Amino acid sequence: MTNYAPTNTGAMTAAQLDWLVKSRGKQNAKIIDTTLNTTPNGLLAAFPVDNLSSQMLEFWTSASNPGQINQALDGMPDMTRFKYVRSYKDLTNSWDKEAYKIMDSAQTASAVNRLADDGMASIQRYFTACRVFKILTELKQKNVNTHAAGTAGGGSASVWGSAGTGDAEADIAKAITSIISTTGLSVDGNYTIGVAYPSEVLDEFQQLDLINQVTQRLGDYLKTAWKVNLYPITPYFDSDGNNYIDVKFQTSSDVLGTSALVFVEGPQTMIGGSYKPNDIPLYETARQIGEGFTTVMKQCVEYLVVPTTGTANGNSKYVYEITAVTT
Repeated sequence: MTNYAPTNTGAMTAAQLDWLVKSRGKQNAKIIDTTLNTTPNGLLAAFPVDNLSSQMLEFWTSASNPGQINQALDGMPDMTRFKYVRSYKDLTNSWDKEAYKIMDSAQTASAVNRLADDGMASIQRYFTACRVFKILTELKQKNVNTHAAGTAGGGSASVWGSAGTGDAEADIAKAITSIISTTGLSVDGNYTIGVAYPSEVLDEFQQLDLINQVTQRLGDYLKTAWKVNLYPITPYFDSDGNNYIDVKFQTSSDVLGTSALVFVEGPQTMIGGSYKPNDIPLYETARQIGEGFTTVMKQCVEYLVVPTTGTANGNSKYVYEITAVTT
C-alpha cells in the first residue's frame, strides 16, 4: 500500500500533495460542522439548527382557541376558531458557498497545513456571518412592537453609548415587559432574553455605573435581573473592508442598521434548519491545471420565526425592535 503521508519538510510529490490537500479539506469540513451545528456559540446558540430531511423548513402551529368557561358538563366546546397553520421556507436557493485555494508553490506539508487552516478559518467566519445575517433578517422582519431608544420613560429619543443620553436599561425593560404582557410568558419561567445591538454602542453596557446603589456594569446587571444575553453585532467585512455578505451582488451585511432587537431565545420564537443531503457533497477539492487545488465548502441553513398571529409565516410577539439606538 502506497504511503502518501508527507513529512513536514522537503518538497512533496504530486501524489502526496493531492492526498494532503484532500484530507485537510475533509478534516476542516468536520470541524466546521461540529462548531456551527453541534456546539454553536454566541447568537447561533440562541437558535440551534435541526437537521432537515429536505430543502424545506416547515412546521405547524395552531391558531388561538380560547375555549368556554362555566359550561354544562355535556357537550363539546366551541371549536369554530381552531385551526392549524403551516409556516414554511423553501431552501432551494439558500446555499452559502466559499472556497480557498492552495497553490502548487506550497510544496511542503507545513505550508499546506498553514494555508488550509487559514482557508478553514475564513470559511468558518463567513458561514457564521451568513447564519447571523439570516437570524437577524428574520427577527427584524417579524417583530410586532417597537419604540425609539430613549423614549421608554416618556422622554425624547436619544441614542445609547457615550455619544448620547439614552437609557438602554429602561428601553430593554420596556421591551421585555411588552413581550411578557402580550404573550403571557411567565416571569419565573425557564427562558432567556437575547438583545442584539450594534457593537458601536458597546460602551453602554461595559462601562461602570451606579445601579441600585451598586457600582456595576449594565451588562452584568441585565443578565442577573432580567436574564438577558447581550450580542454586540459587527457587520461582516471582507479583506478589503467592504461590509458585503455577498461578493457578487454586494449585499450589505448590516442587518440591524441603527436598531436593536430584543427577543426570547429558543424554539418558541424561531426554528433553524440545516439541510445536509447524502447525495450532495458539502465540500469538494479539485485540481485546477497549472494552478493548484481549490476546496469549495457549502452550507444550506435557514431560520423561520414561529408566528403568534395565527397566520402562516406571520410575526411574533416574542420579538421587539428598539429603533435609533445609534446614529
